[in-house]
Amino acid sequence: MKLLALVLVIAFDRFLEFFQQWRADCWPHRVTTEIFETLSGMVGSTAARLLVWLLVPAVLFVWLGFGSDGIIGWLVAVLVLLLVITPRNTSEINRQLLDAAAQEDRETVESARRVLFQGTSIDPAKATTRQTGERIIVLAFSEWFLVLFWFVLAGPAGALLYRLTEWLAEIPDPEEQEMSRLRSWQRRLHAILVVPAAPVYTVLMLLAGSFQRGLNVWRGDEALGREHGAIDPWEAASIGLIARVGHAVIDVERADECLDEAACLADQRIWYRAAHAIVLRALLFGLALVAILTMIGWIP
Repeated sequence: MKLLALVLVIAFDRFLEFFQQWRADCWPHRVTTEIFETLSGMVGSTAARLLVWLLVPAVLFVWLGFGSDGIIGWLVAVLVLLLVITPRNTSEINRQLLDAAAQEDRETVESARRVLFQGTSIDPAKATTRQTGERIIVLAFSEWFLVLFWFVLAGPAGALLYRLTEWLAEIPDPEEQEMSRLRSWQRRLHAILVVPAAPVYTVLMLLAGSFQRGLNVWRGDEALGREHGAIDPWEAASIGLIARVGHAVIDVERADECLDEAACLADQRIWYRAAHAIVLRALLFGLALVAILTMIGWIP
């Protein structure tokens, strides 16, 4: 049932345009923020943070456990995944980037980069081709793979808990000057949830691209992870690992000869297309792994 839910959600993301437009409004994230701010004014920020963070995942876990058996459970699983995957609609942004680069549409490329680099220390106007390609790979991990990883391990409750942890770790407490202890714990928990998924995703990228080149650069890179917006040291090391290996496994002709922002868009597109292809192939390898584990009974 989990495998079927994953396939259906991926099909929705790839082929249904109305779903992409609906998700591009980021309303699940906005609604979560509004509910938290409303509850904070009623019961205080700590209680509100706990309620928004744990109430619905706990109900889902009590109801469905680690799986999603039955038609109702399967429908709930699909709905949860649709609500929490790719909040930035990066799949569509990546396609826009590829099309605009092919057509030498620099304005659209710059607009796509602004979305991709939101929340990082990188200036989108000065981002190099290499940084943009790495960003495509890192966002595929944070917006797609992490949700699917925790869905496979812990069901709809796990997927929802991961995304709520990420969102609430970013939302400041109203009318508080310093970060609350609970928000600090949520940041650390988010980093802990990232750590076990990072090597799995990295192995999938090795299988999908240039294995030896990726293996040669396998190490955490906290500085590179912070460049891509990670704050906690554990998360930064994991994100840095993915960015390093992601760049290395892209094995295309002249891959590293066109890494500055002044390069023509048609040449930049070679790198962007290769990064996008690695993401898709890694996702397919992940689905194949889930299918194997399902067939041998390790995943319900």
